[in-house]
Amino acid sequence: MSTDGAPSHRLHWGDEYPHIPQLDLTLVQRESYQWFLDERIKELLSEISPISDFTGKNWELSFGDYFFGKPRLTPKSAIEKGLTFDMQLKVIATLTNKQTGHHVTQEVFLGDIPAMTQNGTFIINGIERCVVNQLVRSPGIYFTGEIDPSSGRTLYSAEIRPMHGSWLEFFITRNDCLMVRIDRRRKFVASTFLRAVGFGTNEEIMGVFKEADNNPDRRFFETTFTKDTTTNYTEAVLELYRKLRPGEPIVLDNAKELLNTMFFDYRKYSLERVGRYKMNKRLGIDVPNIKDNWVLTKDDIIGAIRTLLAIAGGKGDVDDIDHLGNRRVRRVGELVATNAFRVGLLRLERSIREKMSLAGPQAMDLVPTQLVNARPIIATINDFFRTSQLSTILDQTNPLAEIDNLRRLTVMGVGGISRERASFSIRDINASQYGRICPVRSPEGPNIGLVTYMALYARVNEYGFLEAPYRKVEKTEKDGKVKMRITNIVVYLDASDEQYHYITHAEVAIDKDGFILDDRVPVRYKGEFLETDATLVEYIDVVPREVVGTPASLIPFLAHDEANRALMGTHMQCQAVPLLKAEAPIIGWNKRSQEPWEESSPQKTMGSFRMQTPPL
Repeated sequence: MSTDGAPSHRLHWGDEYPHIPQLDLTLVQRESYQWFLDERIKELLSEISPISDFTGKNWELSFGDYFFGKPRLTPKSAIEKGLTFDMQLKVIATLTNKQTGHHVTQEVFLGDIPAMTQNGTFIINGIERCVVNQLVRSPGIYFTGEIDPSSGRTLYSAEIRPMHGSWLEFFITRNDCLMVRIDRRRKFVASTFLRAVGFGTNEEIMGVFKEADNNPDRRFFETTFTKDTTTNYTEAVLELYRKLRPGEPIVLDNAKELLNTMFFDYRKYSLERVGRYKMNKRLGIDVPNIKDNWVLTKDDIIGAIRTLLAIAGGKGDVDDIDHLGNRRVRRVGELVATNAFRVGLLRLERSIREKMSLAGPQAMDLVPTQLVNARPIIATINDFFRTSQLSTILDQTNPLAEIDNLRRLTVMGVGGISRERASFSIRDINASQYGRICPVRSPEGPNIGLVTYMALYARVNEYGFLEAPYRKVEKTEKDGKVKMRITNIVVYLDASDEQYHYITHAEVAIDKDGFILDDRVPVRYKGEFLETDATLVEYIDVVPREVVGTPASLIPFLAHDEANRALMGTHMQCQAVPLLKAEAPIIGWNKRSQEPWEESSPQKTMGSFRMQTPPL
């Protein structure tokens, strides 16, 4: 600080890293909730609309455009009065009398939706709360291998996991027979299932899998056909029904309906957009990612079996379930939509149907407001924010603690796992977490490794996968030699894409023109840390501190610290009580503006810190 009290310019003695992505530490919360308000509510309303009475002959209610009222309170007044900072959700509803063709259109109230503050938090009953991001297994297909104790061979399996619906597993037995298991219960010969989905004869099946089943020593389908008691589509459908519904009378129409609703009906089975994306990527197929294709398709089944046979033949890799390419982040918008709003809408739909049936076709003065009761939606949303394991009171010890609370990740909660069942592999650090999840900060105790924090520059893509930024490296000629030049193009990669590229770290020797000086450099490739020729490098880290989270990036010379002490240091920074009049230190860590810290007070919002990493 200068002697006259005016802030002086801070000298910077470290390395300069140009073209660093702009920091917006609360974007992970704000972006997701805005998506819920703008898009997801519309999708959920279209899922249940139109609603008909139980007979389907008398009444029909359809929902049109929706809009939000202006919040009645400001966040500050909501805290002072102990009330919720929310806004009214209203929708245009049209009621049609199918007997007379008469239409009534009205604006109906669907409930109070909590509004998000500019800091990514909510005010519920005067208490500032936030929703923790949940890290869960992504829908899609997973290939695994287990060693059979009796034969010593590795037996492979492929498991298709939807967002909601029945799990489908293809696996190879020790006798080289292809089997199918539905919902981890009854198992069938794979050819029976293939016949039931449209491949009726052995010739049709062999025609599709001729290239995949080409190992002369292990003829999988020949072995499978010997175990199959069915010969055509009808027999296969009835066989599946007999095993899935034992004791029930076997009727062909019922059997067809059961199979169709289990895997080919969107209301009962859905991969969702992310599941379709993962299926296409893993199986190398090109099924358009539209709502009609979010169910199981023939291409998925063919691709799954072909890839399984290829892996059994030594081509291709099995999947690591703890790899971040197979785990996605469910953020606040998705959590509120799935665990609260959708549940409330389904209850509302049932309530409307009951009221329509009670009214009967003769009720001439029936209007939408008499049918729509907002209580189911209000109750489920209130229940989520007040009692959900993922809704937490904001840690307001200091601004750093607030920001870190918003960037927290947990594997627990609804749809996740409990700490009692969590294995060591889930808690452990995975190579794919580099640049995405902070390797330093995690609670000490039973939650270690289950609660983690996003790395400083990590972001969440449209499918929910964590991405890390890298600068592109290109080959150029310099003095007659091939040299690697670092460009200013910043590319975000998710973990599944990153593993097939050679990526080096930000502190390799570079000249003033951006050329890599060393002939051999350390790289990451397919989860391994190697040393290789510089000419193979495709990407480079944007800055060394991108590996760690917000608190760890503030620790000077972090690389020299013992890991447990660094972990404690990150906790203690978040527990530090701020001064009444905050002041920037004379010697700071990282080149950052001093102004936000000089202006700040304990009551100041996080908005001023959004683009800043504060000095120590």
